[in-house]
Amino acid sequence: MFPSVLDPDPPQGVVPDPVPSGVLGLELDLTTSDLTLLSDADLVDAVVGFESMVSWAAARQFAVLAEFSRRGGDGSIRPVTAAVPAREWAGPEVAMALTLSPGAGEVRLAQAIRLDGVLRPTRDLLEAGRLDVPRVRLILDRLAVLSDLHAAAVQERVLPAAPGQTWAQLSAALRRAILTVDPDGAAERHQAARKERRVDVFPGEDGMATVWARMSAPDAASSFQWLTRLARGMGADDPRTLDQRRADLAAAALTGKLVIRDPTADPTVVAPVTPGKPLITVVVPYSTLIGADEGPCEITGYGPIPAHLARDIAADAVWRRLVTDPLSGAVLDHGRATYRPPAALADHVRARDVTCRAPGCRRAATTCELDHVIAWADGGTTSEDNLACLCTAHHDLKEQPGWQVTLHPDRSLEWTTPTGHTYRTEPHDHR
Repeated sequence: MFPSVLDPDPPQGVVPDPVPSGVLGLELDLTTSDLTLLSDADLVDAVVGFESMVSWAAARQFAVLAEFSRRGGDGSIRPVTAAVPAREWAGPEVAMALTLSPGAGEVRLAQAIRLDGVLRPTRDLLEAGRLDVPRVRLILDRLAVLSDLHAAAVQERVLPAAPGQTWAQLSAALRRAILTVDPDGAAERHQAARKERRVDVFPGEDGMATVWARMSAPDAASSFQWLTRLARGMGADDPRTLDQRRADLAAAALTGKLVIRDPTADPTVVAPVTPGKPLITVVVPYSTLIGADEGPCEITGYGPIPAHLARDIAADAVWRRLVTDPLSGAVLDHGRATYRPPAALADHVRARDVTCRAPGCRRAATTCELDHVIAWADGGTTSEDNLACLCTAHHDLKEQPGWQVTLHPDRSLEWTTPTGHTYRTEPHDHR
């Protein structure tokens, strides 16, 4: 399938075989030059097929790099001098060949070695076309700080679901697994990371700039939710987008210009704005709350956080009971014949979904709309088995011609695209 760029008679196990037909999972001629002959569905399948080919090629490159790193001990690659063993110049050699910086060359080689060892199952999924390169690099980056023993345990937890997850979903799953497998190490890494908190300014184009802040996850999530609440309360007649309002509010707050004005009072009341308590939802298992274990907790819309951080937040928070099934992880109870869901029902659905239920979207449910899966006008009820959290963009997409969404009894949400492809999302697993 590919022109050979390697020796025609290479050592066994070094040069990849042609792309296996099973890697593509398609019955299409991907070499055709007349793409107009393909249907819309065929074009989508072809995109997936080529992505699988890219993954296969990347996996084989990692295998070749791992083999290259092993050379030197058997005399096949001679050291530069007695003081410079072969393996010490393998990284620079790779960097020059791939036009990378020396450091990037060393990282690429180290990643290949780990994918040839403890993370071999990850490389196998890449070679099979079930994982792409960005998600494999994410796994490599997240597990780089772990021992082989802990890395293997995390990999075993996340790999089964990884092929069906986006980069962001896999990132959250990795954080959760790392907190579960190595809670003591996670606490130490968090304390070390806290020492790196800072604010930076990066110049941009057209008279703009970016203010970048590194802070704890609870502080970051609270800051964003506070800005969102203030932005939404500025009135429906405000012509600015929600993003623009948040940016203007942040600038006003940081420059000391943000105040509350009540023109109806006599005299007019002017007072500084303060955020009060954190405006975030943190899911904490009872066993973790009382200190019986160090299981990972969750900030809605952000992802997993260490147990000690959740307990710190819990010390100064408003509590709400949330009962979940320990086997399925589904929401059973959240405490508490109209179109608008009552507060208790809205809370229940948001707790069940946690994020937007469109495939790949991680927009927090607290900022999403509650959509009637079967439209109210078509006889749909305002009930838990007919409501799903959708962000504004995906709510609009659902209403477009050709799109169909079905909420199944197990509360999985099935999306059917105009080309006939189907994708499914599950309610959040609170375990």
